Amino acid sequence: MDSNTLYLIGAIILVVIGVIGTFIPLLPGVPLVFITISAYGWYEGFNLITPNLVAIFAGLTILSLLMNYLSVVLGAKYFGSSKYGTFGAFLGIVIGIFILPPLGLFIGPWLGATLGEYIYQQDIRRSLRAGIGAIVGIVSSIVFDLAIAIIMALTFIVKVFQI
Repeated sequence: MDSNTLYLIGAIILVVIGVIGTFIPLLPGVPLVFITISAYGWYEGFNLITPNLVAIFAGLTILSLLMNYLSVVLGAKYFGSSKYGTFGAFLGIVIGIFILPPLGLFIGPWLGATLGEYIYQQDIRRSLRAGIGAIVGIVSSIVFDLAIAIIMALTFIVKVFQI
């Protein structure tokens, strides 16, 4: 097996790990897909993976990262959360990822939004609704990331195999 084939196999493996990382916390997901495709483009001289494609993928990666942070807050806000609930959701996701991975990704924002909203409103129904909104935000972020990662991965495969 020549070195070009080994690099391609390695790139494909890393892209697959990146796609899987969109729904497994602490794996970089979309950024890993982007970095791998960009590195492969650099390796092959940007003939198949063009600079324009890398720029588009960079934009998608930045959009993905922004949505990861905003989706929890926007989900809680959409379900009627105050700034206390949205701050609690954001704090919960940060703490939850480190304390109880991977479940902390879901439990942390839910608890954070629910507790933050309860502190402010003293209404358990509104508090639980804010927590559910945080979970909806997380799930929508995962779906969004997965779609971006799959689009990037399929584009990479089409380009390198010239399908």
